[in-house]
Amino acid sequence: MLDQRNQVGLTDYQIDRCKEIWELLGGDDACPLDTSEASQHSSRTRFAQERNVVYLGADVYPGTGLTPRSSMSLMACLAHELGHAARYRRGYDRTVNMPDMLLDEAEASLDACFSPVLTSYDRRRLVEDARDQVERWLNETR
Repeated sequence: MLDQRNQVGLTDYQIDRCKEIWELLGGDDACPLDTSEASQHSSRTRFAQERNVVYLGADVYPGTGLTPRSSMSLMACLAHELGHAARYRRGYDRTVNMPDMLLDEAEASLDACFSPVLTSYDRRRLVEDARDQVERWLNETR
């Protein structure tokens, strides 16, 4: 599978590492990080707009895929989710319907790439992810 992230539930050590990164990114200023699902197999990292919370999932860690999304670091993944939260705080109402959901994903990745704590590699992966999401949107709307 080309776009697969980690599916194995996180250990306590990995969850603590994610909490440290969330704090480093300034995530606590935007919204809480809910770790209640992180140890579950196949759990998803996501921003829940209706609760203004980011859920930490097993897929916060990269997987075996070749795409920017599947290989981005856990810091880039958390920055992406923080991008959703930051955009929501600025008044953007996220769409959950295809194909416009792809634009929301692209915008969150672009927003995230401006975090000063990211490496140039993480920024590149986020920009490449945004490009991929826009390309998918273009293909869906033809």
